Amino acid sequence: MISKTPLNIPFALCIGPQRAGTTWIYRYLASRGDVCLPEDVKEIFYFDRNFDRGEDFYLDHFQPTEDHKIAMEVTATSFDHPEAPKRVFDMFGKDIRLVCPLRHPVVRAYSLYLHYLRYGIATGTLQEAVKQVPQILTSCHYEEHLKRWYEFFDPQNISFIYQEELEINQFEFVRHLCNGFSIPFVEPEEDVQGKYNITTYSKFGPMARIAQHIADWLREHRLYFVINFAKDIGLKRVIFGKERPDANKKNIPLDDKIWLFEQVGGEVEKFEKLIGEVVPHWHEIEKNKNNETNSF
Repeated sequence: MISKTPLNIPFALCIGPQRAGTTWIYRYLASRGDVCLPEDVKEIFYFDRNFDRGEDFYLDHFQPTEDHKIAMEVTATSFDHPEAPKRVFDMFGKDIRLVCPLRHPVVRAYSLYLHYLRYGIATGTLQEAVKQVPQILTSCHYEEHLKRWYEFFDPQNISFIYQEELEINQFEFVRHLCNGFSIPFVEPEEDVQGKYNITTYSKFGPMARIAQHIADWLREHRLYFVINFAKDIGLKRVIFGKERPDANKKNIPLDDKIWLFEQVGGEVEKFEKLIGEVVPHWHEIEKNKNNETNSF
């Protein structure tokens, strides 16, 4: 059963977290034509930073038509927010379908670090950045955050999919995604296939930080067209760096990799114990944790 809302259409959520394939998932869902996503924006940030704006603010972002079979949001910041599970429950009830994309915590933490560098949210080395933004590590405490979701939702209503499968077999990844949302399988279009979690590097740290604050203000006031215009004319690429198709093949420096395994490597076992399953792709990464050429 998929939850219904005042939109009078089935509703579901992809609950993140960041750097686990959520952008690719959004592109795929947007390409289908039968999924109602928020208008003009990928994420509303309602269940974390914009909750005080009220339910109507959230629902007004969705304009379902007769072509839409389901409405949903890909929210990459709700997963580790302590109040998000209850807020989702209060709005949609216990039967809403939730799909949770995840990625090996060590690999994801380093990717998130690079992401925050790009946007000027953090600076310096990995360990310096973690002191500035502890969420680089704390958001990888999958078991801890999922226990909060399990307080409100039956584990059977939460489906897990893995970034590593997206890298290896996109069609199987999409099958699991569609099964999680209880929607028909539709092959990803050619322009959706390809790169995911592309990492870029900004040469203008302070400018990137200011631009990010401006973008947050524009989102807060629902001036999404300004952000979209900046993207269309290439301003985002100038400030935050050009996307490079080979960025996902860069290596985690060995010292950083060892340190990350010390900090969050144990989260794999905790997560697997919680869900009662083994994630084979993650154990391949574990085997190579001391290999200096292991890519992320």
